[in-house]
Amino acid sequence: MLKHGFVLSAVFAGGCVDAKGSFDQFADRVGFTDASTVDGPPSALLDIDGTWLLAARAAFETSNDPAFYVQFVVTWDLTVTGATGSLDANFVPLCVATNCTSGRVMLPPPFTDQDRTVAADGTFTAPVIGSLPGMANPFSGSPLQLNGEINARIVSTDLVCGSLGGDAGGISLVGSTFGAIRVTDTSAGGLPAPLGACPGSMPVDAGVDAPIDAPIDAL
Repeated sequence: MLKHGFVLSAVFAGGCVDAKGSFDQFADRVGFTDASTVDGPPSALLDIDGTWLLAARAAFETSNDPAFYVQFVVTWDLTVTGATGSLDANFVPLCVATNCTSGRVMLPPPFTDQDRTVAADGTFTAPVIGSLPGMANPFSGSPLQLNGEINARIVSTDLVCGSLGGDAGGISLVGSTFGAIRVTDTSAGGLPAPLGACPGSMPVDAGVDAPIDAPIDAL
């Protein structure tokens, strides 16, 4: 529980109490925390082993339309050692181009990553590097070299989200976001709607699409 110190000053006959001195003495005895101070570390890393739907929203795509999310089926394997952990991941792209007549089917092989350190607060960074198949590119439908990374935070056993770094086809992904939700059915018809950011952090559509035309055409 967060604690706040309070000092009461009183005036007595013949003079007044040194309020600052009293506060300093109080702080020395019991310590002082404010709203930005956490009492202690989290108890343990949350279990994210299993299969997830991860969707990435590019910062240059201002419509916030899920049709433009790049999506993956991700398998995470977390090994906890003490307060921290080590994470292995497989990222399998999903078919999301306009000509994906069979829906969001997986397009192997996966992008793989191993032994990423997960901090005690549930944060981690992991690269997502490889050639994205054209059918997984919702912008142009052309293959795309992806040199990205996810800057993630484990929110719950069913939600991981955060920001993106790196680039896609040479276009910076800084300012882009992602959301990952746990799934049990990875069939095209069984996947839920994608989440492109941490809940409550999605930007508002400014209604002006012209500035994004050039980077989208490049993809």
